[in-house]
Parts: sequence; C-alpha cells; structure tokens
Amino acid sequence: MNTRMKLVSLSLMIASSGIINADEITIGGNAYKADMLVERKIGPGTLYRRLRLPDYAGTGLNVNLVTVDLNNPYNRIETTVANESAKGTELLTKAAKRLDAPSHHPLAAANANFWVVGSQKEYPLYAGITRNASVRNGMMVTESNKNKEKWDGGTERTGVVTVSYDKTLNIDYCQPTLCFKKAPSGTEKNIQTCNKGFQAKAYAMYNSFYGRDREFMPYFVGQDANGKSQYKLKEDVTDGIEVYLTKNEGEEWSGGNDIRFTVKEVRKNTNARGKLGDYDLAIVSFGGASQTLKVNDEVILKYYWTFSGGIKPVVEQAIGGNAMVMRKGELTEHNTNEDYNSMVYSRTAYGCSEDGKTLYMLVIDKSTDPVYGKSAGCSTAVMCEIARHFGCYNMSNFDAGGSAELMVDFSIVNKTTESTPRPVANGWMVFSIAPEGDRQLASIEFDHPQIELKAGERFTPVILGYNKYGELINKNITDFTMSCPPEIGSCSGKVFTAGNNPASAELTVSVGNISVSKMVNVAGGSGIADTCDENVSTPVEYYNISGIKCDVPLPPGLYIRRQGTKVEKFIIH
Repeated sequence: MNTRMKLVSLSLMIASSGIINADEITIGGNAYKADMLVERKIGPGTLYRRLRLPDYAGTGLNVNLVTVDLNNPYNRIETTVANESAKGTELLTKAAKRLDAPSHHPLAAANANFWVVGSQKEYPLYAGITRNASVRNGMMVTESNKNKEKWDGGTERTGVVTVSYDKTLNIDYCQPTLCFKKAPSGTEKNIQTCNKGFQAKAYAMYNSFYGRDREFMPYFVGQDANGKSQYKLKEDVTDGIEVYLTKNEGEEWSGGNDIRFTVKEVRKNTNARGKLGDYDLAIVSFGGASQTLKVNDEVILKYYWTFSGGIKPVVEQAIGGNAMVMRKGELTEHNTNEDYNSMVYSRTAYGCSEDGKTLYMLVIDKSTDPVYGKSAGCSTAVMCEIARHFGCYNMSNFDAGGSAELMVDFSIVNKTTESTPRPVANGWMVFSIAPEGDRQLASIEFDHPQIELKAGERFTPVILGYNKYGELINKNITDFTMSCPPEIGSCSGKVFTAGNNPASAELTVSVGNISVSKMVNVAGGSGIADTCDENVSTPVEYYNISGIKCDVPLPPGLYIRRQGTKVEKFIIH
C-alpha cells in the first residue's frame, strides 16, 4: 500500500460493508441473488432502489426502480414534453430544471414514448414526433396512432399508460376515441391525427403543442430516392378547410370529458397549410373531408381511452409504449413475438399495482457502470419478472437503447449505452407538491438497505432527514447520537464498532427526540475497518456520491469506493 493510499485508508470510517444481500429474484425458474445497493425515500411516497444481480448472465445486471405511492397527497405525476413542443427532444435533466417551481419540485423521471427518427418512413415530416399517446396536464400532444397511421398493431397491442385526475393508473390494452361534433347533436367525426400531418379525406387537430407559427402538414405517401415509401408534404392542395376555435369560458383540457369550443374563423379553399396563431384549436382537412361548421358554432371535442371492463378514466397524463408485456401479473405473448422485446437490450418500462395506486418506473442497463460494474441487459420477459417480484401487476414496454434513462434528484443515475444521456421526446416525471419552505425535521432514516458487518468492523451511518410531508430535507445529518445492545458491539460518538461474536440486534440513531432503528447483523471471524485489500492486483477506485471518479487524497465527505466487484460507501471525517 503506497503512502498516499495509506493516509486515505487511515481516515476512513466505513458507512457500508460491501455489497449488501437484499433478496433473491426468480427469473426463468432460476433464483438470482439480488443485492440492494440503494433503497432511499426521495420524496413524498416515492422510493428509489438500485439493485444488482451479480450472477445474472455471467456478468451481472444493474436495475434502477422508482415506485410511487399515489395515495400520498403530496406527489404528482406529469408527462414531460420536450420544450413543450410535440416535435423535438430535450434532456430529462434540463426538463426537470425548467419545471422546478415552488411546491413543484422534480423527484424522479424516466424516458417514455418511441419517437420518429430519420431512418423511418415519415422522415422528414415527422422527425422528433412521438408515437402512441402523449397527454400533458389534460392536453393531447399526440394521439394513439390509429386509423391510417396505425402503429405496431394499435392500442389493442401497445396499450396506453394513463393517470387520471384522482391519481389512479390504468395500464392496459384499450380503444382510443378522438372526435368532434357540432353541439348539441351533430354527427361525430373522427380525428385521425393530433399535431402531425394528415392525408386526404382525414381530419387533423392542432393545439399549442404543435406551435403557433408552424404551418399545418397535409401530406401524401410518395417515394424516397431509393423507391421506399415516404411521407411528403402535399404542396398542391386547393380545397383545404381550416376551422379555428377557442375554448369556451370555464372549459379545461382533459382526456375523458367533453371540451366545448366556439368556432371563431373558417377558411375554405386553402392550401391547408395555415397556422394556429392565437387560437386554442384548429381542425383541418382537404381532399373531400366535409366541413359544415360556421363562425359561432359550438363544437364538442372529446378524446378518451376505453380500457378492459369499459373503464373510461378522465385522463390527466398519458404516454404509450410498444407493447403490453405483463397483464394481471402474467407475461404476455408480446415478450416473444417481436425481436425488439425478445432481444438482450437496455430497458425502460412503466407498470402499476393491481389497485392502480402504485407506479413502477423501471430502467435496466446494458452498459458498464464505472462504479457498479457491467450490466448484461435483458429481454422484456426478464424485466417483467423483476418488476413482478416487487408487486407490479400490469406493465408496458417503452423506448430503450440509448434512450433508457432514469433521473433522480436532477441527475441520470443509470449508465446509458451512450457516453452522455440522450435527449428524449417525452417522459413521466414525479414531483413533490408539498407546501413550500418546511425545513422542520420530522423523521429520519438510515441510508442503508441492510447493515451487515464483520467482527470488529467500524461503521458510521449516513442518516437522511425528512419533513412532515416526506420531503428529503437533509441528505447527511451529522448531529446524531447512537446506541445499541452490547451483544452486537459498541457506539462511540458517530462510530459503531461491531462485536467479536455473531449477533443481530437493532442500532438506534437519535436526533433530538427523533429516533430510528435498523437491524445490524454481525458475522463471526476477524474483521478490519478498511475492507478493500489494496495489496491485490485489482486497483481501488474512488468516486463521489454522484459517481464521478476522484483522485486521492480525498477531502472530508461521502464517497463510493470500488475494487473489482466490491462496492462500498464511506465517509471521510
């Protein structure tokens, strides 16, 4: 051990002893050890877990999971839309900073829908536009790709993921409805696209997510330079009809309720390439789609999804993946009937509990994390079995590859397949909506899933502090005292020293009159404070708590240390 390393080693107070065995997860009939590396409440009703399955596929598997208890009144789910536009991409971290506001603080987020890229036939008209449903705060961003633009089998295969105004999740196969009619009893007419292009004899709708100064997109299906089908802007339209509307007073955007508008302007015999301007809604068509609306007519717009059992939730937020991969706790055929789901890949998925009150946001890596090691990636079937272990009932698969990313506390916590996290078209973000400014400590927690120590090993816990709403207000409380029964060891200041004999009992930490206890398991045999063996050939690497590699010597603070597959947190005092 060289001098610099020795100086660092002598100053360490170990906060966690190696990788902590959390559980076993059954995958494909085989039980895999699952090490719980992080299990932390990050806000009201919101729990973040990082797991590693060290023996999976011979190299290991890194899993990140956020669960949200929607019974908690102080959290909220929202669809993020890149720069509030139906076209384009944005970093989740940038979206979080943009949306951060008093009593509206981002806790976690993950990527969501697939979107059109340059290699797909809709390019260039649709580049950056999401596939499947996207609804933000009640307003539709894109529809569910039905009718002429049916995608991947439609919602009878892809399903849709929604949360209603009463904070209930519906994640399942469904039938979408998007239509308008003249009030009170006109004939309903189906709208085929929202904030995208439209073909002859079809209706399209546009709202502010499209952009107020972008021209509408009538198109036809032509050919590219290689003779392949491609959507192309139709520039010879002469019979376009553009109807411009404003919301009636008191009306709000929502999926599931009738929304009433008043026609303010009708333009006929146009090129169908007008702009929304200051209006709330435009309904546009060409090529013989009949329009009889007149100025001052009242129009009813409605969009909703009918789920199994005829359930039609009033939808506030919605996203859509490529397949329902688990229903009622059972894996579906969509895990094996397409290559994208059956291949070994990184993964993102959204799921719900049976009662629709717990959200599961799951991201699995196919990469090598600088701290936690190589992750093999997996099929959606493996992903489902992991989610089911934690109580997930229904689950939909979402965009993966370089898009698979999970944000916690304004940072991407997984290692993506690309060198830097990729901007994405949309996602779901969890917010704390607790009243602003409460810094009063109400509860504390150990920041350790389990505590397992060798005989004689020293341990300084990391203690988290929360206010009465469950907001994390202190990530490293240092003003605490400890106590424990003598059979497991002794406490001196902020350091616990494990005893010499195998034993299990609770270690109690107190801050004023607030206490928390955690079971400590002490193994037999001799132990040492510095559990990394720096005399072996595998080098010891040091990282800050955000996973950024550090040089030594290190200043006081909280760090992560890695040697081979051994990972530990520690504090330098």
